[in-house]
Amino acid sequence: MKPELRETWTPAINVLTWFMLVTSILSVFTRLGTKYWIFRKLTIDDVLSIAALIACVGQSVAVSMATEGGLGQHFLPLDASNVEKMMKSQYTANILFVVSMCCSKLALMMFIRNLSPASLDRQFALGLGIFIVLWAISGVFTAAFQCRVPATWDYINGKCFDLVAWWNYLGVTNIISEGGIIAQALLVIIRVQADIHKKIVLSSVFLFRVVVVIAIICQLAYAKDTKGSDDPSWDTWTVVVSTQMTQALSIVTACSPQFKPFLDSLRSSGMSLGGTSYGSRQRTYAGTIYKISRGRRTGETPSETHELVTMPGDTVNQTIVTSSPDCDAESQTSQSQIIREVRTWTVTETRL
Repeated sequence: MKPELRETWTPAINVLTWFMLVTSILSVFTRLGTKYWIFRKLTIDDVLSIAALIACVGQSVAVSMATEGGLGQHFLPLDASNVEKMMKSQYTANILFVVSMCCSKLALMMFIRNLSPASLDRQFALGLGIFIVLWAISGVFTAAFQCRVPATWDYINGKCFDLVAWWNYLGVTNIISEGGIIAQALLVIIRVQADIHKKIVLSSVFLFRVVVVIAIICQLAYAKDTKGSDDPSWDTWTVVVSTQMTQALSIVTACSPQFKPFLDSLRSSGMSLGGTSYGSRQRTYAGTIYKISRGRRTGETPSETHELVTMPGDTVNQTIVTSSPDCDAESQTSQSQIIREVRTWTVTETRL
C-alpha cells in the first residue's frame, strides 16, 4: 500500500525567499557600485541600504529555518521540537522584517531629502523620518513582547495579544509612511525646471514604490485569514510569502533611484546629490564655447545650489558665463591656436 503523499508549501516558500534575497543583494550592490563609480564616495543613505540588506539576510535565514521546523506543512504531523523551532524562527523573522523595512525607508527618504535644499522639504523629511523611526520602535517592541514572558515567541500555546490586530496596525502605519515617501518625492520633482516628459520619467521611479503598498495590502488580507486557525503552520505561509515580497520590493525600490539611468536624468535636470552638483553646462555657438555655471543664492553654500528650487523674491541669483573662441572650428592651420582669449561675464538678477 502506497504511503499517502503529504501536501506542503515548504519548497515554494524557500525558493521565493532565496530568490527575493538574491534580488535584494543585486539591487544594493548595483546601487553602491553606481554611486561609488560616479561620486567616488558613499553617503548615509548608502549605509542605511547596507543595514537594510543585512537585516534582510538575517530575516531570510530565519524564514528558511522556520521551514525546516514545519512552516508550510500541516500542523498535526509535526512534533513539539519542530513546532518550537518554527515559532522561534518566525519570531526572529518578524523583528528583522521591521528593522529591514525601517532602514530601506530611511535610505530612500534621505536620498530624496538630499535632492532639495529647501527648508520646507527638509522639515517634511525630518517629520517623516521621525514617524518611520517611531513606527520601527513600536513594531520591534510589540513583536518582541507579543506573548507573555518567558515564552514570548509561543503564539500557539502562550497567552498573546491579538496578532491579527498587530498585523493590521503594522500594515496600516506602514502604508502611511509609504504614502509619505511618495508624496515627498513628488513634491520635490514637481518643482524641477524640466519639461513634462522628464518630470514623468523622474516621478515614475518613485511611483514604482506603489508595489510595496500592494504587497502590504496582501499581508493584511492574508493575516486576517489566520485568525483562530487550527493549522497555523499551514495557514500562515501566505503571510510569510507576502512579507518576503514586501521586504524585497522595499529594498529594490529604495535602490532603483540610484541606478545610472535615473542619475543621468538628475544630471540633465541640473539637480545635486550628496554635495555634488550637476548644474554646470557647456554650450558651443558659432565657434565659441560657452561654459555656464549657476551661482548661489545669498546665504547658501555652493553645494546647496541647483535648479530645483524656485528662487525666492528677495534673493540675488548670479550666472557666470565664460567663453573662449574655438580656434579649430574655422581655422585650417596650427598657428591659429597660439592666441586664445577668455571672456567672463557675470549676470546678476534680483527679484523683489
